[in-house]
Amino acid sequence: MLFRTLTHITEDFNQSINSLRTTPFSRLSKGFGATFSLLSIAVLPAVAQEKDNAPIRYELEAGGMISTGKTLPFWMRTNQYGEVPLESGIVTFRGQLRKDYEKQNGKKNRFSYGYGVRGVANVGRTNELILPELYGKVRFGAVELYAGRRKEIVGLVDSTLSSGSYIWSGNALPIPKVQISIPNYTPILKSGLIAVKGNFAHGWFGDDIHTQNYWLHQKSLYVRLGKPEWHFKMHAGINHQAQWGGKPTKPYTDRVTGRLISKYATNKSAYFNTVFGTPIPPDEDPDAFGEGSLNEGSNRVGNHLGTLDVALEYDSPKSNILLYRQSIYEDGSLYYLNNIKDGLNGIAITRKGADQGILKIVLEYLYTANQGGNFDTSLPSTVIPELRGRDNYFSNGIYKDGWTYKTRTIGTPYIMPLGNITGIDTKLPASQQYPTRIVNNRVKALMVAMQSRAGIFDLTTRLSFSKNLGTYYIPISANQTSIQQTVSFPVRAFILQTGLYYDHGGLLEKNLGLSLALKREF
Repeated sequence: MLFRTLTHITEDFNQSINSLRTTPFSRLSKGFGATFSLLSIAVLPAVAQEKDNAPIRYELEAGGMISTGKTLPFWMRTNQYGEVPLESGIVTFRGQLRKDYEKQNGKKNRFSYGYGVRGVANVGRTNELILPELYGKVRFGAVELYAGRRKEIVGLVDSTLSSGSYIWSGNALPIPKVQISIPNYTPILKSGLIAVKGNFAHGWFGDDIHTQNYWLHQKSLYVRLGKPEWHFKMHAGINHQAQWGGKPTKPYTDRVTGRLISKYATNKSAYFNTVFGTPIPPDEDPDAFGEGSLNEGSNRVGNHLGTLDVALEYDSPKSNILLYRQSIYEDGSLYYLNNIKDGLNGIAITRKGADQGILKIVLEYLYTANQGGNFDTSLPSTVIPELRGRDNYFSNGIYKDGWTYKTRTIGTPYIMPLGNITGIDTKLPASQQYPTRIVNNRVKALMVAMQSRAGIFDLTTRLSFSKNLGTYYIPISANQTSIQQTVSFPVRAFILQTGLYYDHGGLLEKNLGLSLALKREF
């Protein structure tokens, strides 16, 4: 049923493109034709909805974004799943179709399926047609299997107003993957005292500046302690991300072994090493894992990173309070507690049942300036197993594009690659000035965000203040203030949203931005 439905959608999509060639739209560019044909599929599901009796939703949106600078302000383009470009002055068209699962009632409707497609066309200084979502999913009981691109956030964090979960924030375009998961807390005891959720996934990064055809390994496990009806519950869990496989865009000679590296470890041994994160023995056969492991003795195949999360939740009929902490690991510093200062701390307070005034407020503080300390572990005098330092978050010596996807940071947007920094010159040599290079990962950032309602007006307010220190290898010093204020309200069958954004400081160019969008949901 799922694949039949997706086939019908594809056929209708192609027919829409062909029909545009014989209409007045044929005078527009090919990009415009593809955009409007993509948006047109949002009106197709009416028949399917009646036939399948399934919860199908679709929406259309058109808008524009401008600013006083060459680029868009920080909060206008941040955590938008790659939908908003860096450059200012665009008109955007968006269309979305989504079929959700049927409601599960005991053993009834244990099996269900769904799918989603979302298209975005940006026209202006940046012309692009992207698909932030294109997926199919099936559910049986508590277990879900899905394939494709889908918007997600990984980690214990507020999902609506957060500055972004440290490891997987929604800042970058979703990475295509195949995933099996328990997406919602599921009791493992009849009483419901202990519940678990988690995932196991394989994804595709594709090609980047320095690496081609490399992969993502991802898994997580989270536990909730507390019965559903209890006011207080505790949450704890861990997620593990790894970049592995692929090949360098340009083969190179390894400085340690002197051998030519033209591909990275991709065999079965390399996969299990990636999954379990086990170090390669120093005396291991250098060809056991592939060329990419030749200089990885005592290390692990690939680039490994993630967070260890804990949270305390208070839930009552009138309010919900979530207090959370995400601790960072990349190279073992957290195991020895050398970087325990670093992490994301937050509190989210939600008024349940309220329809006016302040509805939710979130306060977060991100600190990543320690990184195990300023120890140069390349010097023999400082090479001590328990001493870790200069972790250089989101960077890696083999996967040089770091923890980015399509030039955007996958994790917290405060950690920025060179291509997203618009107000400071890092004075890097020309050979090192590539857009995905992480040049700011030592950050102290405070953010307060609020959702409120006044009459028919829904408001989102966000203020962030950060001290940016660059990296231990490329130090900088720049303060940054960024502000967002958006207002949305209904206009007949539509939702009109406008936003005002402001950047001031040394990291990003001084900037004032304005957005305006009109949306229709069905």
